Amino acid sequence: MNGIEVIENFLKEEDFQQLKKFFVSPRSQWRFIDFVVSKQQDNQKKDGYFVHSFKDLNPSTFQERFEESPNMNVLTKIIEEIKKKLNFRQILRIRSSLFPRREYQEPDAFHVDYQFDHKVCIFYINTNNGYTLFKSGEKIDSVANRLLIFDGLKEHSTVVQTDTPARYIINFNLLI
Repeated sequence: MNGIEVIENFLKEEDFQQLKKFFVSPRSQWRFIDFVVSKQQDNQKKDGYFVHSFKDLNPSTFQERFEESPNMNVLTKIIEEIKKKLNFRQILRIRSSLFPRREYQEPDAFHVDYQFDHKVCIFYINTNNGYTLFKSGEKIDSVANRLLIFDGLKEHSTVVQTDTPARYIINFNLLI
């Protein structure tokens, strides 16, 4: 697929199970956002999702916008593996998302995370019928322990699941 790479079984099984255990347990803290892409693009919808922000740099100054999550150590293994694969210079943002089940599937607004060159990695924590949809037509299913890597200027959208109570992903935005 053009500018899109999918890696199955990205983490060793033991490392994956340890990571998954954190996100699906009551130890993980989530905060609700009442829109998916932006208030301007999603203002007619009544959907939202939950996030846990691990790291978030201001895209203009590259200074921390918020205090780094005290749970950042949960991501040590996956960050090491992504670093081996991409050799990134800087982490711009790491945010996990928990999407509650919806009655029907409809793509959220197409978007890019930042308006400058960067890479996006989406790590799927659980398998469900949700997916990542690209404006160019490619569709990447949510499959547990799958890593999706793509050019951050490629417009994409979330399509939330209807078959499981929750869809868990981790989104990494990286400067290469």
